[in-house]
Amino acid sequence: MPDERDFRIRMDLNFPPEAINYADQIRDALAPFIQHGIVINEGKVNEERGFIEIERCGHRLEIDCEILARWEVGRGRVL
Repeated sequence: MPDERDFRIRMDLNFPPEAINYADQIRDALAPFIQHGIVINEGKVNEERGFIEIERCGHRLEIDCEILARWEVGRGRVL
């Protein structure tokens, strides 16, 4: 019986402020693939929608984070 489960890729990478170019390069490399993503249980309470998000993370400094940009499967850039 063939395995019909989907594949999921998860990443959570932090870079120091002076390495913003790495974050931009990774985002640019992954962005073309978001159009091929699928939404699981679309429109339901348990919907799962893939995304790419760039944020300024304040965890190391114990301050709030700020989402700078977000792309979602089926919606494109939403922020």
